[in-house]
Amino acid sequence: MAVRGCVCPHPPLLVPAVGGENRRRVQATVDAMERLAAEGGPADLAIVISPHTPGYADAVAVRTPATLWGDFSAFRCPSVGVEIDNDVEFVERLLERADGEDGLALEPLDDEVLDHGVLVPLFFLTARRLVNLSVARPYELHAPLGRLIRETADELGRDALFVASGDLSHRLQPGAPAGYDPRGTLFDAAVVDHFARGDLDGLRHLDPALVQGAGECGLRSFIALGAYLGADAAPARVLSYEGPFGVGYAVAAFGESA
Repeated sequence: MAVRGCVCPHPPLLVPAVGGENRRRVQATVDAMERLAAEGGPADLAIVISPHTPGYADAVAVRTPATLWGDFSAFRCPSVGVEIDNDVEFVERLLERADGEDGLALEPLDDEVLDHGVLVPLFFLTARRLVNLSVARPYELHAPLGRLIRETADELGRDALFVASGDLSHRLQPGAPAGYDPRGTLFDAAVVDHFARGDLDGLRHLDPALVQGAGECGLRSFIALGAYLGADAAPARVLSYEGPFGVGYAVAAFGESA
């Protein structure tokens, strides 16, 4: 099976009915997401890890209902959404495997309503089935999580696309959502450099002060993606990066779909 993954930002304004005129200000991101979808093609299974999926402080949550759905009602656009089958076999096997994984807590989430961290990537990407996971507070949980997901995908023979949903710094400029911090720009440059070199493992070793100053939301997702890909992270391509609203948006492809 091809091993492939991607980094996707998740601002709802990427969706035309939500973004309106502001969508033009993130055109590079829109173009990159459309290119990612066209070049990668449909997947049998999309595994999406989102920092906005409800979870637990010290454990990762995985949605368990047979059917998952969501729309952009929270952004005044209930007419745009998705309904998709959950890969229940994959979820059950993942939970079984996690029981024997030292230091990794994985908990079931009986909630079928998808968050925008999943919905925005799925607005562009096509998959027959979905597995949706949250992040947890400790950064160190996410590399074991990525490896566990890869082992489960290999065991079940899934044609899977691992989608690391997340934005970069939220502090790129004065007036940014989380305020301004000059470390935001430095953080984004470092992360995009790691993406371009296919060195996602190196993201685990970024300066903690740089990470804290960035006010990011995606690093845990990116670390899980790196562990999932392992030695298959290359080839790697950064398709776009921009931050017109003070939040960094990067689109990148890894593995055989890159």
